[in-house]
Amino acid sequence: MTRLATTLAILSVAALALAACDKPKDRTPNTAVAPAVVATLPALPEWSKAMIGKEKADLFPGGLKPCKGNTDNVEQKFADGVKVVGWGWDPATKEPVPRVILVDVTGLVAGAGETGIARPDVNRVVPEIKSPNTGWAALTSRTTGPVEAYGVIDGGRALCTLGNLAF
Repeated sequence: MTRLATTLAILSVAALALAACDKPKDRTPNTAVAPAVVATLPALPEWSKAMIGKEKADLFPGGLKPCKGNTDNVEQKFADGVKVVGWGWDPATKEPVPRVILVDVTGLVAGAGETGIARPDVNRVVPEIKSPNTGWAALTSRTTGPVEAYGVIDGGRALCTLGNLAF
């Protein structure tokens, strides 16, 4: 392989890897295709109810651990909140992140959700991700954002960043 071909191959792999990362981007909702408002926000996962309204820093005092993921968009609007979706992967366990929390701008836990949703697009683009079920959906009573999404990893003792979303 020539030096130019090797360089191009490396740059192509790097570009694909970066394409899967959550980069700052305009996440202003497209009002032309905004999801319809549905009556009432479903119940949050039982495991998260004691966390809502508490400081993220108090619940998870350690530093953030690495993971891969993204916070994609608001999938559904409710009269009293929204459902936010994305994907997450824990490279330490080589598994999808097991749970997700949403944190508001004041640092309070404002929502939570579960993972295991089919996202075959992710493992097609990021070869190290072997599971097609990296998707997550989280609920929050916030009707406007921004929120930060975090994967709850390490047996519920640590967090990793999955991105942010303004809505």
